[in-house]
Amino acid sequence: MRGAWGLVAAARPRRINELRRLDDEVRRPLALSTRVGFVGTAGGVGCSTAAGLAASVLARRRSGRVLAVNASGAPRSLLWHAGLLSEAATTMEQDGRRASAGSAAEALDGLACAPSGLYGIDLTRQTQTDDTRWWEAVAPSSRFFDFVVTDWGVRDVAALGHVVAASSVLAIAMTPDRVSLQHAVDLASAAYAAAVPAVGVLLPTRGRVPWGVSAAVRAFPIPVVRFPRDRAHGAARPVPSTKLRDRTNLAAIRLAAGLVSAAAARRTQTAREHTTEEVTAS
Repeated sequence: MRGAWGLVAAARPRRINELRRLDDEVRRPLALSTRVGFVGTAGGVGCSTAAGLAASVLARRRSGRVLAVNASGAPRSLLWHAGLLSEAATTMEQDGRRASAGSAAEALDGLACAPSGLYGIDLTRQTQTDDTRWWEAVAPSSRFFDFVVTDWGVRDVAALGHVVAASSVLAIAMTPDRVSLQHAVDLASAAYAAAVPAVGVLLPTRGRVPWGVSAAVRAFPIPVVRFPRDRAHGAARPVPSTKLRDRTNLAAIRLAAGLVSAAAARRTQTAREHTTEEVTAS
């Protein structure tokens, strides 16, 4: 993924300050490992695309290791969109060794690596999987990664339990129609009830946007990052960031920055709550 400064040359002057701010935000240090769960309101909305682009930005711009996890079963998973074309499946034996890892080298056992430095694991290949596989193959070694970005695929509120339990931040991919937006609101409400902040990802669809949808997005209860239509995503092979539209790269950086901001805000809120509890107890 092209870095923020690769866009500066083509940016209008008023964008340069934004790019600097976004780059600083993406790089903001976080004390603990952050787990981001991506879910989609329906199949084909672009959840895997957004997850792959955001994970690539985080891997390129942050100093710590970033792990991308495919738990969706999509033919073109977030790993594909991140340019990780090698076999990313791991065996149960490798999962077991990573679960008891005492070092970063042991935590990387069997993981594929993309040119961006992004590590990847596909939980849907070779072995049958359900949500519990994440806790066996990913959770025990997640502390060795700065960010863990998981594509969980299409979810409704009833199937969100494992996702919010495994996530520090929830990213909800949706399209600009009333059904998708209402589904996203329901998912965001369920995440809020579990004390997990959410970020919306609005992806384009063909045809005209229904009347009133733009106003609904502006009034959305969570921050929303808009992605433009980009023909490159329909190519037979993953397209490098240099071949994507500048607006697409900018949206990916905005999304990565939004995920870091949400994680930092959650940590701050948690610290305040603990301080309040300690003061009350004393």
